[in-house]
Amino acid sequence: MEDIKNINKGPITYGDWYDLGYTLVPCEAGRPTVKKWSDPSFKITKEEWKNKYSDKEIGLRLDNTVDLDLDNSRAKVFANKYLTNCGTISGREHNPTSHYWWKGKLLAQKFSLPNELKRYVEHAAHGQCLCEIRSTETCYTIVPGSLHSKHREYVKWEKYEGFNDYVGDLNKILRKIALATALSILYAPKGQRDEYCTAVAGVLIKQTDWDDNEINDFIYDIAVESNDDESENRKNKGSTTRKSKKPFGMPKLAEIIECRTESIASIFSWIGVQDKSLVQVKQIADDSIGEIVEYGQDRYKIKVSGKLEKVPFTKTIIVDGPTIMNQGKFYDAVVIQAQVWIPKMKALQFEEIMRVKFESRTKSIHYEEEADESYVFKKYFTNYIKLKKAHTDKKELANYGTPYFNQVSNELEFSLDQFESYLQEQRVTYKRVDLVMKLQDVLNANKKNGKYKGKSLVSWVIDKPEIENEDLMIEGNFSEEPEGIDFEQA
Repeated sequence: MEDIKNINKGPITYGDWYDLGYTLVPCEAGRPTVKKWSDPSFKITKEEWKNKYSDKEIGLRLDNTVDLDLDNSRAKVFANKYLTNCGTISGREHNPTSHYWWKGKLLAQKFSLPNELKRYVEHAAHGQCLCEIRSTETCYTIVPGSLHSKHREYVKWEKYEGFNDYVGDLNKILRKIALATALSILYAPKGQRDEYCTAVAGVLIKQTDWDDNEINDFIYDIAVESNDDESENRKNKGSTTRKSKKPFGMPKLAEIIECRTESIASIFSWIGVQDKSLVQVKQIADDSIGEIVEYGQDRYKIKVSGKLEKVPFTKTIIVDGPTIMNQGKFYDAVVIQAQVWIPKMKALQFEEIMRVKFESRTKSIHYEEEADESYVFKKYFTNYIKLKKAHTDKKELANYGTPYFNQVSNELEFSLDQFESYLQEQRVTYKRVDLVMKLQDVLNANKKNGKYKGKSLVSWVIDKPEIENEDLMIEGNFSEEPEGIDFEQA
């Protein structure tokens, strides 16, 4: 760990971050292990972290910090081209130069290609997600010094000069990077490239305040990075398109890419451009449907507005994800729960409007993590251990399937069959494959093929379990039979 600090010259331990005055979130597998971490009043002290979370990944809460997370390789190319004064960059071996850092606050947003365009990125490591702006207390990032959950490799500083203000319009430049990445990935094949660039220029001319030079440079950059062998011919697309009588726009791009105009509009919305056909419908929808607030796992609160005897009123409905995605179910939920009439809109318009609302949703300060399925599963397991107790004599596991706690290695072994029987007694049923997945993903358990007194003993093991002293049955002296132990990922 000391070598990492010497190389990168930036904070890499919880102590380093606390000394700089930041708020930390303990994480496992990239996810918070504590409740209400986004609450403005949330705080873990340095001493608490030392005593309880020293083995956790360090999640930095981005209260007054902007982190540009680059997932697509082309996004990195445009970031390198447009971001000229970033003093702090981090990454890891399998995804280097993937995080750019600044001081400040921006609206958090993930930039992903629409579903119907996912064929263009089916082999990309992060799929449809191109990049993401992370900022404010609703976001966190696993920072250097921590092991990354995907490849078990350290996140490192590649450059560290502290978190400084960006010189210029950071929000505009980051969104410009996202748009350039998408348009480069979607770049037209030979024979259609001139029309493609003309159509891009047409959208920017008609619906932004960019001048000809900015449009010229933007389209030329995209052409070059898309390996257009006639990129020099695209240098003045902004200027020439503005002079033409009928500049192309979103419909022409949709025709070339073979997708819906709504998908093109969603990409250009990243820089504030709106499909004019959606503007009026969106205004009607916004008058009736408020912002989406995430309250718990697959539970969302939405304020809806209506009238009763011509008097306006607002009510809050609670729906799940599938209801948000289904126009018919959503309209039914609004009428049943709030007695509000939502004006009709086309299915594609509803999908686009709700997608934007969903992607910009906020997490409630009362977010109830106890409703999370993972939390519930952990609770079942904790209650199982409290009922059966964890014995410190391995014969209890070998003979009776009772949980066994290895005092030397700080490991908890248990029988899958016995735990499954307990769940069934609680009238909780999982398919065996689902139960195994939850053991791995939620409890971080591994299957162990071992032996006890020469006989085969198959168990599941949790390393460094959170177990109360009152749940231990300490018996005699500890001894472990070392031969024949084989761990496997089931």
